[in-house]
Amino acid sequence: MWFLNSQSYTLPAMVSVMLHGILLYFIAVGWHENTRERKIQLPRYVPAELVQLEKTAPKAAPKPKPKTIDLTAQQRERERLKKQADSKRKAEQAKQKAQQDKQKKEQAERERREREIAEQQRREQELLQQEINDALAEEEALLQSQDDAALANSFSEVIYSRVYQNWSYPPSTRKGMHCEISMRLVPTGRVVSVTITKGSGNAAFDRSAEQAVWKAEQFPELKELPSAVFEQYFRETKLIFEPQDTRL
Repeated sequence: MWFLNSQSYTLPAMVSVMLHGILLYFIAVGWHENTRERKIQLPRYVPAELVQLEKTAPKAAPKPKPKTIDLTAQQRERERLKKQADSKRKAEQAKQKAQQDKQKKEQAERERREREIAEQQRREQELLQQEINDALAEEEALLQSQDDAALANSFSEVIYSRVYQNWSYPPSTRKGMHCEISMRLVPTGRVVSVTITKGSGNAAFDRSAEQAVWKAEQFPELKELPSAVFEQYFRETKLIFEPQDTRL
């Protein structure tokens, strides 16, 4: 837009007025002092010219463009960060779980080995204890057997003594004759059966031996025996008859 400025030509006008005043002064002074013809020089003047100034309106600063917010990109970024965090969290959880599983497995393996060792030690202890018990039982049984044998031997002497007291061998008996008889008893000591298991070859000799057993009839001393000893040694007893007379 073009416009006139009143101050734009004030200065040239003042300069023009001043120049005209100076010219008039020289003319007046020169008229009285010097009548010589002088060449009149026209005063120089500065032509005044109306200057029109173009005032450029200041350009307005460009308005900043409004910042565009990409909500979709932000959402994608949030989702990416969330997935990244979730992946990291899941990876950490998986790592922790793997460590826990490994620790549980190692603990279970240690406990299994400890149980196996304890079980092995228990079995070895039981086996050792069983061997000790068996040895003690065997020793006890041996001692008991020795005691039973000694006890049975003492009662056997009673039976043999009584049977031989009742035995009268016949005149046909000869030195070297031998007769074996099986005598069966009951716990009261009573004789219930007599059987010749091996004869001497002499019927009279064998029959005399058999009658000697029947005459004994009962051995009441056997009532004092433990049942185990009676069953083992006296339920069925073998008697051997041999003549002891040196005159035969």
